[in-house]
Amino acid sequence: MRIRKTIVAVLASAAAATAGVLTHSGTADAAVTWPAHYSAPYVDISLYPTFNLTQAAQQSGNKFFTLGFILNTGGTCNAGWSSYTALDTGFLQSDIASLRAAGGDVAISVGGANGSEPAQSCTTASSLQAQYQRIIDNYKISHLDFDVEGGALSDTASVDRRNKAIAGLEAANPSLKVTYTLPVLPSALTQPGIDLLRNAVSNNARVDVVNMMTMDYGSANSNMGGAATSAATALVSQLGSIFTGRTSAQLWAMVGITPMIGQNDSQGEIFSLNDAQTVLSFANAHGITELSFWSAGRDNGSCPGQTYASPSCSGLSQAQWAFAHLFAPFTPGGGVVTPPPTTPPTGCAGAWSSSTAYVGGSVVSYSGHKWTAKWWTQGDIPGNNSQAVWVDNGTC
Repeated sequence: MRIRKTIVAVLASAAAATAGVLTHSGTADAAVTWPAHYSAPYVDISLYPTFNLTQAAQQSGNKFFTLGFILNTGGTCNAGWSSYTALDTGFLQSDIASLRAAGGDVAISVGGANGSEPAQSCTTASSLQAQYQRIIDNYKISHLDFDVEGGALSDTASVDRRNKAIAGLEAANPSLKVTYTLPVLPSALTQPGIDLLRNAVSNNARVDVVNMMTMDYGSANSNMGGAATSAATALVSQLGSIFTGRTSAQLWAMVGITPMIGQNDSQGEIFSLNDAQTVLSFANAHGITELSFWSAGRDNGSCPGQTYASPSCSGLSQAQWAFAHLFAPFTPGGGVVTPPPTTPPTGCAGAWSSSTAYVGGSVVSYSGHKWTAKWWTQGDIPGNNSQAVWVDNGTC
């Protein structure tokens, strides 16, 4: 996505080894079962303060989110959050655990518009697969998204390397769901996107969902909802020529739609709540799998009338969570999520409070874990802060 700071056959192990990809005994094993269709808005994890997933689920009714983005971090072939936070620091893990306890879950997205993702840094499919496996192992995810746009879309070497790595990853993690998020026009995928999917087929990489970025078409468009549904209809035709032998229902089930809510980067493109209703009705009628939007942190009316895209507001005069509330019913059972208990379990320290200032060495409890502050802090959620202020001392 543009605004932010910062796949049918599975290879057997022998075939994976021949292709130069790794095998792995584990599987993607998030505790939450995802429904057949769902709303999973993107979260820009590069913003500060860090987005609170559990709180957003309680307030917005959306149980599922897509976290973006994983990029190359701190050296060659090294996956991390938004090019500055390592995968093994515990970033967001406590908040994700709380969300899962409430029946929600996250997908993790690799790539995006800014920076370089590991496929362009790793030199072999096996080393790239190892980086993707680190994401699965650290966050126990069952859904992995690849947002490929800009120069990465036409980088044929990295496209081929990524698809080989995905094929190996799927062989090692049979329950993993893979999404490709790709730019489109109202006429659907451009040729590089089509070539990427054809390469996936040739590499035996299973693609479960092709998620269209229905945004930033490059010129004024007064009917963004109609443009999104036109793109979806055209996409099904394109998919039918790539993934041959599938029924119409199966092709529709491969479709995802992700608009940029409110003011887009392209002037004259404004995705309204009426456009969102158009897309929701279309999604319900055609049996698509995914609805999303960029991004959850923009789903508010704090900058009405703004004519340029902001990472923190939509530019519309809207209620807080208006788009999330509208899309939430697309997820079966969608609605306000019951928060996990806030009373500390026996043996824990006092509960963490967002209004309390803590000094280094302070001990608190949060989400069933005990945490120790490294230095003075206020408002930084344990396990959910990019500076890693809190040290996780384990369950209590």
